[in-house]
Amino acid sequence: MSRTTAAEPSVRHRHPLLSAEGRAAQPFGRRVRAAFVTIAVLHVVGLGLLGYGVASGAVGAVTVGAAAFAYFRGLVHSFDFDHISMIDNSTRKFVAEGRDPASVGLAFSLGHSSVVVATGVLVISGAGFVQVALDESSGAARVLGIVGLSVSGVYLLLVAVANLATFGQALRLRRALRADPGLVLPPGALTPRGPAARVMTAPLRRVRHPRHVYVVGLLFSLGFDTSSQIGLLMVTAGAALAGAPAASLLCLPFLFTAAMTLGDTSNGLMMLRLYRSADEDPARKIDYNLLITGVSIGSGLLVGSIAVATLLADVLGWRTALVDALAATDTTYAGFWLAGFFALVGVSALLLWRRSRAGRTV
Repeated sequence: MSRTTAAEPSVRHRHPLLSAEGRAAQPFGRRVRAAFVTIAVLHVVGLGLLGYGVASGAVGAVTVGAAAFAYFRGLVHSFDFDHISMIDNSTRKFVAEGRDPASVGLAFSLGHSSVVVATGVLVISGAGFVQVALDESSGAARVLGIVGLSVSGVYLLLVAVANLATFGQALRLRRALRADPGLVLPPGALTPRGPAARVMTAPLRRVRHPRHVYVVGLLFSLGFDTSSQIGLLMVTAGAALAGAPAASLLCLPFLFTAAMTLGDTSNGLMMLRLYRSADEDPARKIDYNLLITGVSIGSGLLVGSIAVATLLADVLGWRTALVDALAATDTTYAGFWLAGFFALVGVSALLLWRRSRAGRTV
């Protein structure tokens, strides 16, 4: 008869949400609710810190305006082209592997905003390192920029290539269906197969849970592209509102984070819905699958190439006509267009499927 060790009960009775396997085993609806509870907590913390500042009497309408600006900037930043592409391509990868994570967008956003909050704390405390890191001409900023651009560029290129295996599988199924319209496709027909697919998906095989995407988001943000915005905002607010409690100034990064996680999480869930619906009936939805997967891959390859080109041109000083052209690409509104495109495709497809279903029942 086996003996039970003292450590086993604590492992057996550990809350299921404290492990990746436990979270993955939870019903999808519960995982979605947990994600939005996290976002709600961030909103409560941000608004609570703002309320504390207002109640102290040292903070007035200017800080309320600055807080509103920080929240708006966080929401807008969640629609940046790199955020949309990173979350879309990561979600496509997980769905192709038979997973349905509800928190890809939240995990990436939390990783991204962890640096924002940490920077805010250091700026408020007067840490000299942050001032140096925020100076684009400093060595620290150069190193952090290399890390951020390298992670974002390489990861996006690798995940886009991995998703190409799914696109290739869908393309082969489309050809087979044209040759034999009565072909019955088994569940998981869109899962990439064959030696080429294994090679294409191998580099990111260990990226299997949202917590891995959190790490990507954390490293991605080390270039201080968002942290510099909120850090400088807090420095300006602190100088303009001398005497304001230091804790109240933390409402700025927390509200920025709350808004960014709301946008990123919503985008991740929208893309999960699109990709899951494509996998439900691949025979009927094969063209739809090719469209959304192809556009997602294209955006990932473009954003990854821009990041690598920026790294080569601006950080390493290696310039060619192609590198300069990619590095100079303006993607200010591309994220909005991409998110809008996917939303339009999803709504249009849903209406067409409902009309088709109604026609078959008449």
